[in-house]
Amino acid sequence: MSTLHIFSKPLAYYDSTQLENLIKDTDKVLLVGDACYAAKQYFQLNDSLLLLLEDAHARGVKLSPGQSIINYDEFVALTLSTNQSITW
Repeated sequence: MSTLHIFSKPLAYYDSTQLENLIKDTDKVLLVGDACYAAKQYFQLNDSLLLLLEDAHARGVKLSPGQSIINYDEFVALTLSTNQSITW
């Protein structure tokens, strides 16, 4: 069962030790809103990290070549392709 974890705040806002136990390798992690500022920090939780393109651009976040980005249409498709989603 795969889960989409959607984060809207920097990782420091959350208890990352608790999150490490909740996010599995098969899960997806999507950063939206202000979480886009802290993308490098989130790689410790999941290496299949995604950023919402429009939110990253709105915040002036410089995207690295290795970062995976999705747009709103892909966000909807991703939500439909996972068993459940959790917004933190």
